[in-house]
Amino acid sequence: MLRDLISIMGSGSVLGYFLQGVPITGVVGIIYILIRISSIRKNAEVINLQTEFIRFLFVCYMTGLVSQVILPVNFWLYFFEGVFFREWDELLPIFSFGNINLVPSVFRVLYGELILGRWVKTMIVGNILMFLPLGFFCYVTSKVDYRRILRVSIVIPLIIEMLQLCFGRSFDVDDLICNFIGIISGYIIAVLFTGKADE
Repeated sequence: MLRDLISIMGSGSVLGYFLQGVPITGVVGIIYILIRISSIRKNAEVINLQTEFIRFLFVCYMTGLVSQVILPVNFWLYFFEGVFFREWDELLPIFSFGNINLVPSVFRVLYGELILGRWVKTMIVGNILMFLPLGFFCYVTSKVDYRRILRVSIVIPLIIEMLQLCFGRSFDVDDLICNFIGIISGYIIAVLFTGKADE
């Protein structure tokens, strides 16, 4: 059973990558709940269940996002293999310098060097949809205005791409563009869903 689950995690599918992040997200979520309960009791805070739930989702989302886009690919898969099967060979090294791509793939498509299809699916699912909740949460939790969301949608992806270089992943201009689109799209959805953005 456990071997089957590990196998699914290593399948390279969206479900596999999602399952890799579930355990650590659950652990962080539980820790957050315990910290909030302690804080609420200590400060005698008035509880708004909707606000608390949104904050909890945001913490879980950020944990999953970091584990998926910053840590080395399949980091948690190799970690679980080490913990449960004593197979630590694949886990190290954690830190290594990755590749840099500063040429948007749209140019490669125009020159016939790249065919759309799987690349589009990867960009949409892995780099747009994954960052869409970030823009949504930025507005819902903090009422970030459109000026700050523009800064967030530029700075956060840039920081992530730079960190990826330290973990053997790549600094990719395609990711920057798609992450920007995802965050802005999430923000627009939040504005339309909850009301007008603050001016």
